[in-house]
Amino acid sequence: MIPIFEQGHKEGIGYSFDRFLKRFIRICEEHLKNGRAKAFAFIFYDFNDTHIKKHILKDLGGFAQLDRLSGKELSVFYLNSNDKELLNAFNEIFIGAFEIKGKYDLPFVLFFKVMDSEVRDIEIVELEQTKLIFAFKELYDIIENYIKNNNTNNFKTSNFQEYKHTRFLKSVKKIVLDKFVQYLFDKAMEYANHNFF
Repeated sequence: MIPIFEQGHKEGIGYSFDRFLKRFIRICEEHLKNGRAKAFAFIFYDFNDTHIKKHILKDLGGFAQLDRLSGKELSVFYLNSNDKELLNAFNEIFIGAFEIKGKYDLPFVLFFKVMDSEVRDIEIVELEQTKLIFAFKELYDIIENYIKNNNTNNFKTSNFQEYKHTRFLKSVKKIVLDKFVQYLFDKAMEYANHNFF
């Protein structure tokens, strides 16, 4: 679990928003090279998803469980901010970079890999649970299922039968890293004037 903070973060895990935006692909490549991850994920949510923002990602117990689960298999990124404008900007930038804008409802988890100069194997699972206890279990189960099946490319929705509203959505597209990096660079320049950095 790797939080992204509004401003510079001096100690511990995580990145500032501007540093993450400017170094995103390099961060992924470093995690792969150093054995910190085999794949990556984003948790996208909106300002009104308080059960995710306040009770799952900011709760130390929930964070610790998800961090242990992801281990060295998966680096899970999420924005840790109470700023609605920053959250909207974060979502717009990264959802746009993955070329999925307007296709899925928040909240959702986006899984992907970085290999052979491409962002590939993009897989998306929308989160449907609104009650805290079920929301955490749903997120935990989705991440656990992805990790278990990552090496076999066998991510199955059958494991989510208890969540009748959960939909598995997959994108088979690949995005060339140069294009991805250029998009992030352009957005960093565009948002530099919004006092986020």
